[in-house]
Amino acid sequence: MSIFKEHSIPYALLLLLLDSGCILLATFLATLFTHDPAADISLMEHFAQHTIYAGAFFVTWFWVALSLHLFRAGRKDDLFFQLSGVAKAGLVSIAFCGLAVLYWKSVEAETTVLTYFGVFSIVFLAVYRALLCLCLWGVRQWGLNIRYVVVVGANERTLRLIRSLLRHPRMGYQIIGLLDDDAGRMKMLREFEHRISYLGGFKDLEKVLANNVVDEVHICLPVRSCYELIQSMAHYCVGLGIAVRMVADLFPLRIATSRLHHIENIPMLSLSNAPDSGVQLALKRTIDVFASLFLLVLLSPLFLIVGVCIKLDSPGPVFFAQDRVGLNQRRFRMVKFRSMVSNAEALKKELEDLNEADGPVFKIRNDPRVTRMGRFIRKYSIDEFPQLINVLKGEMSLVGPRPLPRDEIEKQSWDQRRRLSVKPGMTGLWQVSGRSDLKFQEWIDLDLQYIDTWSIVQDCVILLKTISAVFQARGAV
Repeated sequence: MSIFKEHSIPYALLLLLLDSGCILLATFLATLFTHDPAADISLMEHFAQHTIYAGAFFVTWFWVALSLHLFRAGRKDDLFFQLSGVAKAGLVSIAFCGLAVLYWKSVEAETTVLTYFGVFSIVFLAVYRALLCLCLWGVRQWGLNIRYVVVVGANERTLRLIRSLLRHPRMGYQIIGLLDDDAGRMKMLREFEHRISYLGGFKDLEKVLANNVVDEVHICLPVRSCYELIQSMAHYCVGLGIAVRMVADLFPLRIATSRLHHIENIPMLSLSNAPDSGVQLALKRTIDVFASLFLLVLLSPLFLIVGVCIKLDSPGPVFFAQDRVGLNQRRFRMVKFRSMVSNAEALKKELEDLNEADGPVFKIRNDPRVTRMGRFIRKYSIDEFPQLINVLKGEMSLVGPRPLPRDEIEKQSWDQRRRLSVKPGMTGLWQVSGRSDLKFQEWIDLDLQYIDTWSIVQDCVILLKTISAVFQARGAV
């Protein structure tokens, strides 16, 4: 897996060992604080019974933390990155541990243990990793664990790179100097005068490497015009065991993120704006499957009652299925409870002049096609519940942009169609921000904001806010 290529194995193993210690300590303290001395069971037996928490937490923590790059040598990381990563991975891991509570007899008692365990785990992991970061930064500030760097090329890329390296001394990089055939180009780096030395032209690289301690060579040259020069420099440096790093903004797009993937031993530069965390996406899918299956079983009596009411209220089928567009233009049949008369689609053309939406969608606040029962189930979004079937099938997710019909998608601009870069959802930022009260562009902007800032934690927050929005019937039509 390419994700392992980004990490220093010894450092990652050290972190894994320390993480394990924190999790076991949290388990012990959780059982200590909840153990009843008058009970027949001893403290150690009580601890042994709850090691399932440690195991479930550790497995989930490992994969989520790995996807968040919490096991890499954090030379480039700041304290906020570490703490926010620990919080995200910890909350997801605790959520999965919570599933185990469902299988215990005394749910109330186990919830207490889980609460203590969750708090202790996240606090211990956050504190020790923060202290480790501070220690490493202090060591580098004292001049230890330094990486000596030679920069090749003087241009705008170089300017941004040097600013970043000098702005964060905690990373422990010391720039020896710069190579460029045009000495006059050093003028663009005048803000770093007395800090960046001119070492000569490109041909002087061998001499510089022979006479100085150099750990890394950072190449900022344009690939198209300097391909052969870059190739020869990289070949020479790698032969000496010196790391070569290239500024990889080959295609500086406005919203795309560049990532490096491997297909066997073939490196692939990926440009994408969609979420690309395999582990977090797998967790999202796992939550979708278990939650949709659980809710379908739990709500089955409600499905029966609503179905009977729909049949008694108006003639026609209980469910309404319509073609919608999902991830990367995939078509699927989205299922809802029927809230309109059975010939609603045929009547749509006659009502187009009454459309109140300001974009390429069709919405009427007092739609004459809606039945009496339909108005009630729409008000509280009960008509959306059958979409749990689409979630279980993998066509939708619990959280994501709303799926739209093909004819409405075709009227959208290419920027707006970026909504299709993730699976559509039953709820999303639009649902908790006004629903049908929003203008079309505001709706689109919220969908794109969700895509650009997606995380498992954000999904959980949206789901909690959705419950409140549905009960208050905000923006329902």
